[in-house]
Amino acid sequence: MAGGRRFLRDRRAVSAIEFALILPVLLVLMLGGIQLVTYVNASRKVGLVAQSISQMISQAMPPAGSTVATVNAADLHFSFDSALVLFPYLMKDGPRQGLQWWQDIAITYAAIAFNQTASNCSGSDLSACYTAAVAWTSSGTSGGNYRPCVTPQLPAADTAPPNRTTLPRSVFGPGSIVAVDVVFTFRPSFGARFIPAVRIARSMYVQPRYASMVNFDPAGNDGIAVKCPGF
Repeated sequence: MAGGRRFLRDRRAVSAIEFALILPVLLVLMLGGIQLVTYVNASRKVGLVAQSISQMISQAMPPAGSTVATVNAADLHFSFDSALVLFPYLMKDGPRQGLQWWQDIAITYAAIAFNQTASNCSGSDLSACYTAAVAWTSSGTSGGNYRPCVTPQLPAADTAPPNRTTLPRSVFGPGSIVAVDVVFTFRPSFGARFIPAVRIARSMYVQPRYASMVNFDPAGNDGIAVKCPGF
């Protein structure tokens, strides 16, 4: 009996047992926290890619005597490759998915020209008085997210998710814009069997800085983009 009482009073292994029980929970919380931080960082980087590339394209300079600037296939490839500098996570995430880094992210370009159809609009929403036509689009980039020719872009709420066939109402108006759409699918490296992949989509709409429009020069085109009919 005395030996039994001593055994019940013995607490020397309690800490080890408690640690063994708590350790898996701590590991799950730590690894989950790492994945959350990685996702937040990826979201920020996708936005940065869209913003930076749209600024590059919008700063194309028109030739003397013209108000229309142009970009070519080399310009689009150069700006696409800048994503690797802005978002280096692609270097390790692509191979992890069995992809090249440029297949791991979809970056599409388009120039949108607005044509006035009525003059009775006022305020910040001019979408009822303008139609949005795609002047050129990067149909040759990966992802199939390019904005289609011929079909007019439809107005949508400013808070609506990015879509290849719509534009925020606030961008409608005179002139033109450069639209850059970036899509990245975040797949967690921990718990991928239980946590679904998350689609991160960001779009930027920027007016040309030095020109009335940024058009596409098909000379030397390797299929990355096409000019739409009428442009």
